[in-house]
Amino acid sequence: MAAKVRVGVIGLGMGMGHARRYRECPEAELAAFCDRDAAWLAHVQREMQVPHTFTDYGDLLDRPDIDAVSICLPTALHAEAAVRALGAGKHVLCEKPMATNARDARAMAAAAKRARKVLMISQNQRFTQEAQYLKRRLGKGELGDLYFVRTGWRRPMGMLPQPVAHRATGAFSRNWFNQQAGGGGVLRDLGSHMVDLSLWFLGFPKIAQVLGANYAMFTPQHAAAAGQRADAEDLAVGMIRFANGASLQLEVSFGTFVESEVVFLELYGTRGGASLRNGLRLFGAGEGAYTTTVPQRFSIPVETPQAHFVHAIQKGSEPLVTPEQGVAVIEVLDALYAGGVTQRKPVRPGRRAKKRKAG
Repeated sequence: MAAKVRVGVIGLGMGMGHARRYRECPEAELAAFCDRDAAWLAHVQREMQVPHTFTDYGDLLDRPDIDAVSICLPTALHAEAAVRALGAGKHVLCEKPMATNARDARAMAAAAKRARKVLMISQNQRFTQEAQYLKRRLGKGELGDLYFVRTGWRRPMGMLPQPVAHRATGAFSRNWFNQQAGGGGVLRDLGSHMVDLSLWFLGFPKIAQVLGANYAMFTPQHAAAAGQRADAEDLAVGMIRFANGASLQLEVSFGTFVESEVVFLELYGTRGGASLRNGLRLFGAGEGAYTTTVPQRFSIPVETPQAHFVHAIQKGSEPLVTPEQGVAVIEVLDALYAGGVTQRKPVRPGRRAKKRKAG
């Protein structure tokens, strides 16, 4: 392999962020782009001066001089693209969530093992200084045993994913975010972030029991106003109990009648607690008093997911987000979908469902 890791980016929606992060990494060389929108592909090539472009990612994967790829396609396409890339001898950084179901996620992990290549999932919430600092404190046992995590990412009305978006070369569809078949829905999008971070802090315990509820209250009408069809949930809630006795409470929404956007994660431990909400706070006890600590400065160097991926390839080391951990996140999401039926009609308090007559 050359001194620099030569990288291709497949999908130039979310992939634009990946491309910019690779450009910032001295050990990476941005060598190729792939997108099915030829006009947008040409525009981005002119802007970023990437030597090779393709509208079929199979042609990109055929190039022997490409060492690694970022897969930034709609979620429903992750598994097929990743398995093909790994089979072609490429290392893979896959956008979150890993796949639309655990079966496909396991196939991706198995393909990485066969190919002996790095497969990493881009769970970027782990790559903040606050998360890294908190993980170190947990590793030292400073919070004791974690027994409950409460987390969520709530967005107010007006932040539902737009079915149609616009860029320099014209309008394009982003409606897969609102379609279950495309791998859309808030549970897979925002939920995968918060589930991954929670499981990472908890040590990835096994699932024992799940109760979930999903609501598509606004997505169908929102998409219909743009002439599109959609059926994915815009609110998901759940409670997961793990085999070790710990539990996780989750709430995520693309748009609800709340005041403002809130991202939070709270840890309850036997010796202390922590809150990630507009910064990090640690709670404990000492010298006869309960204490709150607000860390102000961190001497923890952090990498972007893209730089970490490149360095893992060069060092032959395990990435921070492993395929097995990606599978564990999808297993929780699968269980939350299976644990509750998506409600698509208004809930009217005080009204009971009519009993169906036998026969």
